[in-house]
Amino acid sequence: MQLSKLARYGWRAVIGEQHEKRDFAFYVMTQLAKWLDMRIYNKHNSWQDDPEVLAVVRRFDPKYPRIRERHFFLYNMARSLRHLPGETAECGALGGISSHIIMAAFEDSRPHHIFDSFSGLSQPTEHDKPKTESVRALQAGEFASPLERTRQNLAAHPQALFYQGWIPERFAEVADKQFCLVHIDVDFFEPTRDSFDFFFPRLVAGGAIVCDDYGQKTCPGARKALDEAAARVGRKVIHVPTGQGLVLK
Repeated sequence: MQLSKLARYGWRAVIGEQHEKRDFAFYVMTQLAKWLDMRIYNKHNSWQDDPEVLAVVRRFDPKYPRIRERHFFLYNMARSLRHLPGETAECGALGGISSHIIMAAFEDSRPHHIFDSFSGLSQPTEHDKPKTESVRALQAGEFASPLERTRQNLAAHPQALFYQGWIPERFAEVADKQFCLVHIDVDFFEPTRDSFDFFFPRLVAGGAIVCDDYGQKTCPGARKALDEAAARVGRKVIHVPTGQGLVLK
């Protein structure tokens, strides 16, 4: 860290305007991240303070300080599909924030189907073990979010329909539907595979599947499942820098 630059920024942080204080904090954090071989998002990336998306996530929880990158991507993906026919779905709700973002982006009353055990993760398989011991292995039961709490979180969306059960137990109830967007966030190999195999044939032309945990090192099974399932239907997963995986119909 350059001492002269640190001193200059530090002096401004004491006597300067609010934006100078933020500049100082950002400089210190970026230097620390560089020392740890990490990287902080550029402070000038406008998506971090996008007023439209920020308003949406704060309707779900007013305490959200800034936009999370995966929420931003999902919202804009959903907005781009609003012109398509078909309904929407999510596999793995975790309290409902992603479902809220999808329904807010569509701004209509089309049904949104939510499939979840509401008891946390299912049992992992060999495919779900991280490749290195430095990455924590996820366990069955993690990320539990009770049905009633999720229902309360989404009370502003009467079009939300809930299907409690282990994937794919209740998929048959929507077998006659068509979908334009399906969000998969189930972390492990088997439920990711089963979700894709059921919903992809029911996507309308131009529709999309977004896998939230495709690029997460804690979820190697989800990546393997999506790669293999997409290959079976002649598609390739688009891996975006947010860690999500995107498959288009």
